[in-house]
Amino acid sequence: MKRLFILAASAMLLACTPKEYSINGHAGANYEGKTVYLVQLDGNVLDSCVVTNEDFAFKGMAEEQIVCNLVSGWMKTPVLIKNGADIKVDFTTVPAMAYDNGGMNDQLYSIIKNLTDARVALINKEDSMRDANASPQAIDLATRADYDAMYDIYRKGITDNKDNIIGAYILGVSAKALYPSLHQLDSMMNEVKYAKDMPNVMKVYNSLKALEATKEGAKYTDFTGLGLDGKESKFSDYVGKGKFVLVDFWASWCGPCKAEIPNLIELHEKYGDKLVVLGINVFDDESKFKATLEAEGIKYPQIFIPKNNKDDAAKLYGVTGIPQIMLFSPEGNIIQRGLRGKEMIKFVEEQLNK
Repeated sequence: MKRLFILAASAMLLACTPKEYSINGHAGANYEGKTVYLVQLDGNVLDSCVVTNEDFAFKGMAEEQIVCNLVSGWMKTPVLIKNGADIKVDFTTVPAMAYDNGGMNDQLYSIIKNLTDARVALINKEDSMRDANASPQAIDLATRADYDAMYDIYRKGITDNKDNIIGAYILGVSAKALYPSLHQLDSMMNEVKYAKDMPNVMKVYNSLKALEATKEGAKYTDFTGLGLDGKESKFSDYVGKGKFVLVDFWASWCGPCKAEIPNLIELHEKYGDKLVVLGINVFDDESKFKATLEAEGIKYPQIFIPKNNKDDAAKLYGVTGIPQIMLFSPEGNIIQRGLRGKEMIKFVEEQLNK
């Protein structure tokens, strides 16, 4: 009787022990000898293996259900991983296919396939119209319904999967396009389970939160970087000091940023007595930044934001694209964001001459 009890207990223990997940992939001859990485959405590499005989494989244990990307060169495809999952991947299809015998990877692949087909059709339509010398306005008008249809695929993928990780993942890849305001995204995040576990969702959320905190009329948010002498320089050394301040978030590698430099130099030279033009260099290499100052003849002050700086100026101001030029009042309040070109010069002059 005792022996039977031990055998039964052992069988129960084995039944309760989680099984490893397995990912078995076919990469094809083009990937032979190349490395495939299993990467979490936050960029953390969980595992890697080399494609051998055109195939690759991963095994492991997951503390909880997670979404990762399988990455090799330009190829990237998401996989939903949980203990016990038996996932097959095919890198030779477009898009790459991850499937698990009717499981969640099959559902996600179906959504991705629909999106890929819609995107390819849209690109082909735009290219065809460009070849026929259609104007940008005509292309925009003709493809508006196609974009709406594609966005509807995203929305359906989210709403149909609000209670599982698929909905959160789709929200993460579409949040920036579908929910342009903090209120809109916050409302959707409250409906979608696991939304706050998705790094892409939180990145967009934090950016919108920063934009809300630094919208027109808001007081400046201070940060610290480096001056041209390499010493600590604060934003508050310039704003709120009784002069208008025109702030340019820029980088040396950014073509549109360089296009604005002559306009900024013009304003600096013409109105330096009542206007401070201030460059905030972001996402850049310090040597290239300083070389550009010399090459472009930039004389107005700069704050350089090194990588991994203790204050991320771009994040604080919700800057996701550059140039981002904004005007601050003499008291340090934001008057206007998104200034560009000759319209910027006109707007700044109007403010200075009020």
